[in-house]
Amino acid sequence: MPPYQVYVEAFTCPCVRFHPFEQSFVAQSNGNYIAIFSASPPFKMNKYKRYEGHGVSGFPIKCVFSLDGEKLLSGSSEGSVYFYDYGTSEVIKKIKAFEQASIDIAVHPIIPNVIAACSWNGEVSVFE
Repeated sequence: MPPYQVYVEAFTCPCVRFHPFEQSFVAQSNGNYIAIFSASPPFKMNKYKRYEGHGVSGFPIKCVFSLDGEKLLSGSSEGSVYFYDYGTSEVIKKIKAFEQASIDIAVHPIIPNVIAACSWNGEVSVFE
C-alpha cells in the first residue's frame, strides 16, 4: 500500500492514536489541537471537528482514549490533563496535575476511572 500524506498543516504531530472501536484515529498537533481522521482510505481529516483547549507549545504531548472510547484525554504544556467528550469534542474535565508540562497519560486497563500521568520533569501522578 502506498503511503498517504493526510496531514498537510505546518505543525508536527507528536502523537497518533486509533479509536478503540470506531474507524478513526486522532493526531495530536503542535498547533494546540487534536485532529481526527477516518481510518480508511483516503484517510480524510474531519475539518468540522477537533479537540481544542489544551496547549502543546512544542512539547511531545500525548493523548489516549478511555477504555470505552467515549473520552479522549490529553496532557498539556501548562501541566494539566484534559478530558474531552469524544462525540462532541467538548472539554468535560480539566485537572491541574503538574507545574511543568504533562506529557503522557495512561488509563488503567482494568479500573477505567484510574489514570496515571507524567510530567516533563519526571514526576508521575495517579488520579481517580
